Amino acid sequence: MIKIDHEKCNSCGICGHVCPRHITEVVERNNEKVTVISTDRIDLCMGCGHCAAVCPDGAIQVEGLDSKEFKPVGELEITENQLLTMMEQRRSIRRYKNKPVPRELLNRIIDAAHRAPTGTSSRSTGIIVIDNPEILKNLSDLIYKLYESLEKALGNPIARFIVKKRAGKKKLGTLERFVMPGMRWYIRWYRENRSNEILRDCPVLMLFHSPVAEPMGETNCAISAFHGIFMAEILKMGTCFNDLIPPACNRVPEIRKLLDLPEDREVYSSLTIGYPKYKFKQVIPRKLAEVRYL
Repeated sequence: MIKIDHEKCNSCGICGHVCPRHITEVVERNNEKVTVISTDRIDLCMGCGHCAAVCPDGAIQVEGLDSKEFKPVGELEITENQLLTMMEQRRSIRRYKNKPVPRELLNRIIDAAHRAPTGTSSRSTGIIVIDNPEILKNLSDLIYKLYESLEKALGNPIARFIVKKRAGKKKLGTLERFVMPGMRWYIRWYRENRSNEILRDCPVLMLFHSPVAEPMGETNCAISAFHGIFMAEILKMGTCFNDLIPPACNRVPEIRKLLDLPEDREVYSSLTIGYPKYKFKQVIPRKLAEVRYL
């Protein structure tokens, strides 16, 4: 998985030092230092490319990573204040202009998602971009049908028991106390053609999916989505996380078919995307519940 060009390598040992599992190491042979690959740990290699990226002599090649696509690290042009200002001013956008988003801009958002770190160095996250109004309408209909059936199930003692057994006590509590009270209104407004409070009439929906067997799949999708959110902000577009959509994508066969979602994958994050219909005038203060140094 890792190849070392010993003609270039000066055995500085940096590669092994940055490797989380010390796959490469410097040993002494015939009174000379040489970098070798640990036969005991090579199977632990995650293919992250840290060793190749840090090597000062370009002596390391990692299988699956094209060295021709590596490029020098440059100086950042954004200051800490600029970054904090962008984060501070970003709002979740739930009302969008009736204006399509050019795909070249969507591709820039995807470029940002490509650069997201992953928990296991697995490049297994996938993205489905829906910017076809007809498909978005069909998807909305199917999602509302799911929540209508869920509302009926929660009103039936036997069906509620089954939901609790499948979802667990915590998720059932979230459904009953937070999701469904608002969803009852969403369903009513949708059936009256007043509004679509799930997809928010967004021009674009971006779904992030991962193999079910990927240990960090859900986290990887969330991080990729956040990278996309920040790029969208730079491009003067609005986004909103929507946790109502992924469960429907995973549980409704018609939606899985519509998305051509493989059986071994699930959607973990979703973003509605578009041009904000309204401009916020004030920055709302936000703080975590607690920060402590130990």
